[in-house]
Amino acid sequence: MVEGMVATTPRFDRMVPAAPDTVGAVRRELRRWARRQGASPPVQANVALAFSEACNSLIGADPPRDGLPEPLMIQAWRNAEEIAVRVSHGAYAGRPAPVGVGYGFGLALMARICDRFEVRRRETRPGTTVEMAFTVGPVREPERSFPPRRSRSTPRR
Repeated sequence: MVEGMVATTPRFDRMVPAAPDTVGAVRRELRRWARRQGASPPVQANVALAFSEACNSLIGADPPRDGLPEPLMIQAWRNAEEIAVRVSHGAYAGRPAPVGVGYGFGLALMARICDRFEVRRRETRPGTTVEMAFTVGPVREPERSFPPRRSRSTPRR
């Protein structure tokens, strides 16, 4: 680790109720985590936007039928050159599409802003997983916005 850098948690794990009002708080928390992982502001914005769109595609705007939302599971991690985000929910992505203009726009947007993107059924239980990856490059020391200048003052004697 570079001297002076603060150690950060390389993983982000949350389980929250799958309700539209919880998505915003998790989105902000995930964006802050991406910043601490060395993501540039544009990558941070893409992580946050793709997360929101993944949630929209999984839980939609419809309230749960029994009144209790299934949990939304969010996992993110940083490896050598990318941030990966996995969002899982008990709903099937193949459920009937809501009627309205713009359905499917979120999936197209995610495909455009993610370096890798996949929607699939969960392996161990019913539901759907959205996996996304964003290239951030290797961890390095922040660059200076201007070159260092030699001091013009004379040393004290």
